[in-house]
Amino acid sequence: MKALVPLDGSENSLRIFETVRKLLGLQPEFEIHLLEVRDPRAVHGRQDHSLSEPPSVTVGKSAVTAPLPRIVESRGEAMDRDTIETRARLVEIAAREVPHAASFIHVLHVSNAAEAIKDLADELDADVIVMATHGRTGLRHLLAGSVTEALMRTSARPVLVQGPAAG
Repeated sequence: MKALVPLDGSENSLRIFETVRKLLGLQPEFEIHLLEVRDPRAVHGRQDHSLSEPPSVTVGKSAVTAPLPRIVESRGEAMDRDTIETRARLVEIAAREVPHAASFIHVLHVSNAAEAIKDLADELDADVIVMATHGRTGLRHLLAGSVTEALMRTSARPVLVQGPAAG
């Protein structure tokens, strides 16, 4: 059996491991597939110095201008670095939270997290998607959207949701 566990990098999403451990207690043979979907628009190359440096300083009657920051990492290198760092963080989480489970790590760089989660669940033939929700309501929900809600509407697979009040 396979459980897909999407995480978003927040402390809130880590609360789902209490539920995951309960599932493992019922079905120890569950494969746990940890996934983090990263928005590619949020990944940027590193620069050779901070943007916080003043662009110019006046010395006497002359202005001394600091050089503009220079990108020292291409877009592709930045994406590769982000994948490596995210994968390493997920490996640490798996070792800490579900040390005795068969764990697999997935990192995807796409803008639509709900669609990516649904597609990976289908590709893996996951038996269940297990995730925490932030529990936003009202205007915050409308502005932030809900990956969990979109999954519940579009996925043909069961979605086990743990709300923020669980514990």
